[in-house]
Amino acid sequence: MTLRQLKDARTFFHNGSFTTVRDVVAYFNAGMPQDPAAGSSPTLSSRFTYPRGPGSSRGLGLSEDQVDALTDFLENGLYDPAFVTFDPSSTTRTFQPNVQDLTYSRYRPDLAALGAVDGFVISGLATDNNDALSRRDQGLEFLDVTAQVSIDRIHTQRARREQIDTYRLTNRSASVIDTHLLVVAHGLSDASLRNASGVSQSGDPFVRLFLRDGVLLPGQSTVARLVIRSGSGDRDTAAMPYTLQLLSGQGQP
Repeated sequence: MTLRQLKDARTFFHNGSFTTVRDVVAYFNAGMPQDPAAGSSPTLSSRFTYPRGPGSSRGLGLSEDQVDALTDFLENGLYDPAFVTFDPSSTTRTFQPNVQDLTYSRYRPDLAALGAVDGFVISGLATDNNDALSRRDQGLEFLDVTAQVSIDRIHTQRARREQIDTYRLTNRSASVIDTHLLVVAHGLSDASLRNASGVSQSGDPFVRLFLRDGVLLPGQSTVARLVIRSGSGDRDTAAMPYTLQLLSGQGQP
């Protein structure tokens, strides 16, 4: 994770909940999770709440003056005005990969011929943070959460040339499901799933669900609808066999 150029940032954290560097420093200094449900998860390291070790008080234990001093260092000591946003006429290299760096098909056809994909760094790693959540945010990998969710078909409507299946998806695990939820329909074609958001690399259509606040908390439910096209003719559609897989991530799985 890079801490450079923070003074130019406008939001912080995956949910954009903080708008100043000082807010972030004060947050870690307090050692209190934003979300009580996520904070009670056994996957949260005790180093966040008690970074000074077991038996210590919560947080970093910094005074207000120390919080101000650390904020000043992060904002100004790690700031370099030479790092600029992308300008084709500038000779200054940007801090982050820019459009010219990542559009191989136009600027580096030699790399594109070797398999480089526009928009992604060649290493396959996520820019900035290469943690699991960042990789899912940037569409580099997907987490199969099917086993964490109960999938209940609550309604099926059949009409001429169409079948609409409505499912209730409930997080039955003790862990938070984050990012987008992709409902992949194995056994259906892209043409069969009329409301498909896209098609996976294996050729299976999927519907993208935008989770409220970007998460599905333990015990929380959401609803997915699959609009399925029948073959042909005027008869009601027969039940179409398929299975569902649920993935956490963005982009095309």
